[in-house]
Amino acid sequence: MPRKKNPSPKTLEAAKAISRDFHGSEPEEVQITLDTRQIPDVLIAIGKVVAVEYEPIGTSGRKGDVYRHEWGDTGKRKVESLHYFCTDTTRRRFYLIKGKASSYPVFNERGVVG
Repeated sequence: MPRKKNPSPKTLEAAKAISRDFHGSEPEEVQITLDTRQIPDVLIAIGKVVAVEYEPIGTSGRKGDVYRHEWGDTGKRKVESLHYFCTDTTRRRFYLIKGKASSYPVFNERGVVG
């Protein structure tokens, strides 16, 4: 089976198509307030990220399921993961920092990979 490249949506329609592929349903709009903060010059590393868990939202065909992704797991092999969970000096904001340049992680129809 040929490997799919992780798509990089450039338009709203492309983003909707990615959502359809993963959720198996039509995308719905969700109102989210984004914090457009900059990453501070000084961060405190709390620890190395070993996994991420998430539950799909909205009308997703996967809603109600909780997915746990072991960081670095590509499904075929395990890649070295150097991602860090950090806080700033106020200890009120958190950051997930990718510590090593790599093509992983990606998000595709399988969810989080790598």
